[in-house]
Amino acid sequence: MNSKKTRIASPIALSTAIAIASLSGLLVASSQANAHALHAETSVEAPRAEPISEEAITKAIEEYVRARYAGDVETATSRLHENIARRMVADNYWGQPSKEWVRPFTRDLIAFYADPESAQRLDNPSEGRCEIEVFDIEQRTASARVIMEDAVDYLHMIHLNGRWVIGDSAVILLRENGAKPPALSDRHATKIEQVSRDYCVGFYEIDGDKVQSTCHPSLSKRSVEQARLSDGSEFDHLSGITWEEINILGESFNKNWGFDTDARCEIEIYEIRGNIAAAKMTGAVWFDYFHLMEVNGEWSIVNIMYESLDRSRWADV
Repeated sequence: MNSKKTRIASPIALSTAIAIASLSGLLVASSQANAHALHAETSVEAPRAEPISEEAITKAIEEYVRARYAGDVETATSRLHENIARRMVADNYWGQPSKEWVRPFTRDLIAFYADPESAQRLDNPSEGRCEIEVFDIEQRTASARVIMEDAVDYLHMIHLNGRWVIGDSAVILLRENGAKPPALSDRHATKIEQVSRDYCVGFYEIDGDKVQSTCHPSLSKRSVEQARLSDGSEFDHLSGITWEEINILGESFNKNWGFDTDARCEIEIYEIRGNIAAAKMTGAVWFDYFHLMEVNGEWSIVNIMYESLDRSRWADV
């Protein structure tokens, strides 16, 4: 059996150790204080999340518009989702007259309109036309419209990772800068309401073909969702449903819920201008913001931004 001796420090050695430890502690504390001071001087505070409010949405849209007028490409594109669904109804193809079709514009093309040498740039960006109306705000989604010098733009705004950005855009280009935009009209309101209602009721009837028939083949239907990484952090992203998938969803959605065919289906049309309409459909447990377009005489849903309603607002459940 091995014996183990215990060494007892002498009073002098012990006092020396305490003095060294005390000095070390002071040095460590001093070092930490200096480090904290240096961090405070050099660190940049993370930007605060923009609030869910009409004021914040209006500010984000105006920043985008003024940046275009100023030729500030970086700021203008920062207010657009990288996969923005930006569309207009066109009636010519490569300069030749054609049937009407839904023309997509990518986020990159904003650089053309916001370029310092573009026709849209203004010497006094603050004086450019910027008529904003926020139609509605839900949990982290909003429907709005802005009239600019060169276009009328219907927007679906999304609150993504703390910032308001444009997720969908339905554009009416004007003939020239400062031109009068198309007048508001309710001439097609009945047809637009019927298309919106057929879309909703088609889900209740478990009729995928009916749902799909109300949507344009270039349909963009998306929602802001959260994902969690392995380190526990979360980030927002857009989850999408294609025109093909909307048929499948229509065939399966109500098999799980069992809503009656006369369940809640509220339609609100915000504006109809030219060949574009902005509307909202509120169903039993969800809502959709719509951009509808009239293409070759037929109205259909082109852009959808949707969310599930808060549980307190469910109906017919």
